[in-house]
Amino acid sequence: MSMRSFIREFPTVHLVIGVIGNVIFFVGSVLFLWSWAEQLAIWLFIIGSFGMMLGAIGQAIYIHERNRLNGPPGQRPAHDPVHG
Repeated sequence: MSMRSFIREFPTVHLVIGVIGNVIFFVGSVLFLWSWAEQLAIWLFIIGSFGMMLGAIGQAIYIHERNRLNGPPGQRPAHDPVHG
């Protein structure tokens, strides 16, 4: 399975990656309240940000592919078998 087909076939994966990234980002942000946890907070902040970015990129590619195949939202696809 190619990366493109993975992205197209599994949109929920991107949502889960993004949510996990958000949780890690949040935990890292809270850990900045204590100086003893600053190093861990920095790494969680970076890892969480990366997860959020991956989730957003995957979702953007999924939407682009869906629109490329089906046409823009609100427009019937050119190959609509029901309406010709």
